[in-house]
Amino acid sequence: MRILSNITQKELAEKLNVSQAYLSMIENGKRKPSEQIQQKIDEIFNLSLKFID
Repeated sequence: MRILSNITQKELAEKLNVSQAYLSMIENGKRKPSEQIQQKIDEIFNLSLKFID
């Protein structure tokens, strides 16, 4: 969704108030986002949380 929305990893990390390294781990499946981060992603991209999982 981030790439389709033309948002850089750095921009999204700043919006989520997380490091770019942490966001990269989430995107690469190495870390699972917390509920709070999932909610912020949902708000930013107007998605259902089920879609993110």
